[in-house]
Amino acid sequence: MNNLITAGEFAKLASTTKRTILFYDQKGVLKPVRVNSSKYRYYDQRQILDYQRILLLSNLGVSLGEMKKYLRTNGDLAKLFDDKKEFIEKEIRVLEFNLHNLIKFQKNIKANGTMVNPEVKVLPPFGVYYIEKVGAYARIGEYCQELSKMFVHKDDAFTTLAIFEEQGYRPKKSRIKIGALAGNDLKVKGEYQNTVKCMEFDPGKVLTYTHNGSGSLLSLFWKELEKYCELRKIKIRKDIPDFEIYRKVNTDITKQFFEIYIPIK
Repeated sequence: MNNLITAGEFAKLASTTKRTILFYDQKGVLKPVRVNSSKYRYYDQRQILDYQRILLLSNLGVSLGEMKKYLRTNGDLAKLFDDKKEFIEKEIRVLEFNLHNLIKFQKNIKANGTMVNPEVKVLPPFGVYYIEKVGAYARIGEYCQELSKMFVHKDDAFTTLAIFEEQGYRPKKSRIKIGALAGNDLKVKGEYQNTVKCMEFDPGKVLTYTHNGSGSLLSLFWKELEKYCELRKIKIRKDIPDFEIYRKVNTDITKQFFEIYIPIK
């Protein structure tokens, strides 16, 4: 017992709190060497080094589960660091990406009162293969995957889109044409010839904004685009539906690009 210290003494020597020491005990990553009949915990002084390893791993983003496995098996620290290096580098890229967007949004708000800085374009007619769906915005990705499986061949230029048949914000239930930009390499599978339809879409003059980031934020930028129209007194056409084109879809949100379009007069 002479070489053992209480949880309170441990906390002072490790420059932390008793609550933190007890937390790591409860999680099974820093167990006391002895607990007496009065439930007092006692630690070996060398366990302060174990705590410092735990603190280092925590700061590096290592989960409690990973810590327990590493400490229990006396794992390969070099390999653990290799794994976390890639994780931290990805976090840095995302933080830099978010900072870039924040600065861009600040600049746009100062310039025009909205987070977006859209462009006016006149689009020529283009062909669209599509299926019709009634459902939530949150399922659009699922619908696009369903459509993609209906084609024999898809090259890297396979680009999906959504055409919203009803104006206004309808996140729960919306009538949507889920489409793909028509191209020479696209061929509908035989069993879907009556399911997939084809049309020429002629939106004409549009106000458009490209969003680089998470697709789950698209509705927010739609509202910002509408606000831009309201502030600039831009008249929105009612006879042509709003639509969005998914130019690049990726598991890395920093590499995703979505275009949203409002037809205007």
